[in-house]
Amino acid sequence: MNKKIENLKSGWYIWLFPFIAILISGYLFVEYLNQRGTEIIIRFDDGGSLEAGKTQIRYRGVPIGSVKKVTLADDGEEVLAHAVLQKDSEYFAVEGTRFWIVKPKIGFQGISGLETLIDGTYISVQPGKRSGTSKMDFKGMIGGESSDPLEDTVAYYLETDQVGSVSPGDSVTFRGLTIGNVTKVTLGKTSQMIIVQINVQNRYVKVIRTNTVFWRKLAVDATLGLFKSSLKINSLDTLMNGGIDVFTPDNPGAIANAQSMFALRSAPPKGYEKWNPKLEYQ
Repeated sequence: MNKKIENLKSGWYIWLFPFIAILISGYLFVEYLNQRGTEIIIRFDDGGSLEAGKTQIRYRGVPIGSVKKVTLADDGEEVLAHAVLQKDSEYFAVEGTRFWIVKPKIGFQGISGLETLIDGTYISVQPGKRSGTSKMDFKGMIGGESSDPLEDTVAYYLETDQVGSVSPGDSVTFRGLTIGNVTKVTLGKTSQMIIVQINVQNRYVKVIRTNTVFWRKLAVDATLGLFKSSLKINSLDTLMNGGIDVFTPDNPGAIANAQSMFALRSAPPKGYEKWNPKLEYQ
């Protein structure tokens, strides 16, 4: 009996290692809870490039959070990115903060998002005011980086039977000037038409009239005839990314209401180059 007690006493140190392991595990768990920040949901129209446990949220190139889970919304219309912000980045979870998926893009101004080819897709963020109201549910964009937040834009809808090369993030231009962007492309309720949502910056809504015409940008416009032929090649940005052109005919209509529906043409109307209406706020 005494010998058994002596053996037990002499082997007490064997239990020291599991005890230390438990202490270390507990410490790491507490540290994890302390570092774990606010949980948010970012809604996207498409989440094919998002990966749970891999996709980071970055601000100025610095990781401030990551996507932990990707699911479908109850109605199946959106993809939900369940993300966790770092503890010191909780101030991003406020009204006015914008999130968008960064993707490679080649345009006339250069190449952007090239790092995603190596590091993988990530979500970029533009913070709202720190004094803003706390918010945990956001609507994200795809390739929607812009100096103008969606809150300073007006949405319109374009209807077409063929979307062509138009995709979210493409520019909407008037006389060559970018006045907005394509923000969403979806199938119509009856699946017979494609609905393209564009967001036009507030300072340019005066050019969107009830009789404004929209058409898909043409990378190459060729006119071939027996005695006369012409070939027009548009900008490199159009060649690479497509987009939508906007023009209003002479005798313009009233300024269109927000969320008005227009037809999206496959080509510009004849003689539009001669249109030169005065478009002022009414």
